[in-house]
Parts: sequence; C-alpha cells; structure tokens
Amino acid sequence: MKGNNISEKITIIPESGKKYFYGYPNKPVVVGVCYNGKQNFLPVAWNTGISYHPFLYGVSIGTDRYSHELLSKADSFTINFVDFKDIKIIRALGRSTGKEIDKIKEFDLSVSDAEKINSPVLDFAYCTFECVKKNEILLGDHTLFVGEIVLIKIDKDAIGGEYETLNTEKISPIIYLGIDNYIALDKKSRTSLKNLPFHYKDGKPR
Repeated sequence: MKGNNISEKITIIPESGKKYFYGYPNKPVVVGVCYNGKQNFLPVAWNTGISYHPFLYGVSIGTDRYSHELLSKADSFTINFVDFKDIKIIRALGRSTGKEIDKIKEFDLSVSDAEKINSPVLDFAYCTFECVKKNEILLGDHTLFVGEIVLIKIDKDAIGGEYETLNTEKISPIIYLGIDNYIALDKKSRTSLKNLPFHYKDGKPR
C-alpha cells in the first residue's frame, strides 16, 4: 500500500506572521458564550474532540477576538454544528465583532438558552454540545479552551448513519477551505471500511 498519485513536491519554510491554509479543510463550529449578560457567537475553524473519558472538546480562539475575552471570564460555552445551507450566517458571524454589534439582533438569529449551562444555543444547529469549561491554555496567538460536554442536543434526522454516525443523507456539514471559501460534502463518496481487518497483533490499538 504505497499510496496513489505521488506528485512533485515544493518546499515551504513558514514565515512568522504569515497564514497558511494547506492543512485545511476544517469543519467549523459556532461557539456560543455568555458573560455578565452579554451573549455572543463566533465561528471557529480550529476545533476538535480531545477525550472520550471524560468527554472533552476543545476550541482554539485568537486572543484578539471578542469571544476570547468572554470565554476567558465565562465558565461554560456551547459548540454548535451548522448545516451547509447556513454558510452565509457562518460567514457573517465570523466577519463581525460582538464588541461593536449585537450579533443576535443584527443577523436575526433564533437562539435559546442551554439546558445545563449558562450559554446560548443556535436553534438551527443540527447538533449542539453544552460544555463546562475545564481548562484554557495559551498557545502562541491563540488560546485552547477545553470544555467537558455535559449535554448533547441533536436533530433526530441527523442520526442514522452506521453506528450512529452523522446521517449525511439529511445533513450536509460545512467544510471550510480558509479565506471565506467553503465546500459541501460529497455524499456519494461516503465509504465504510469497517469490515477490513485490523493490523494489531492482539486486536487492540496501541
């Protein structure tokens, strides 16, 4: 298994202060936060699951963002997964600041309060994680905020894939290429490799 389509490579030495998007695409989420009565939403491209036990999720947010200021003071936040049909809302939320406008009013967002934490939820998100903030780690010009997921709210139609994975016949998650470029998931490309053998000697991952 050597891999296919091995192409000629070029070498790039990263320059300080320059942004590179070759490692994309990423799956953006919308982080909801509330502090001292101020609610705000921010799309975040750098996000990831961190642990199953406990169930942790992390978001990396630039230190210059207004949501960073709120998250540093808040004790919770929401992670909202949004369908591709709402990419214009994602773009608007990312290219504005809650320091200057009330994004909920400005973009006429339908929101509600989370059930177990003090943070806002996007009503049109197909899935929302309610997170209690557990840690924050400054890494360069971003802070990694880590939350423990205490509740999941998900559309019934979003569940239905193999082993309760996302039902891509009903949901089209957003895929972000960087610099305001988005693509939709190719649903026909979905392939399950579940029946292929594992290659651990005792059947357990190391």
